Amino acid sequence: MAKKKQALVDLKKMNLSFEEKGQIIKLINFKTQTLTLDTEIYENENFISQRSMVYAHLPKKLKAQLNKFF
Repeated sequence: MAKKKQALVDLKKMNLSFEEKGQIIKLINFKTQTLTLDTEIYENENFISQRSMVYAHLPKKLKAQLNKFF
């Protein structure tokens, strides 16, 4: 039987983040069917907003870390 993929993967425990334009972007959830990520954006350690982003827009280092798990 084929492996069933999870529809939503919780990334909070992995503590993955990257910096872009002076903001820290933390990865929260990964939606495997749509290849999108839920993120939280912080500036000067203050929460700004939650956004969704496409997997393709991640830095290469983060993509490599995520690919190890999927």
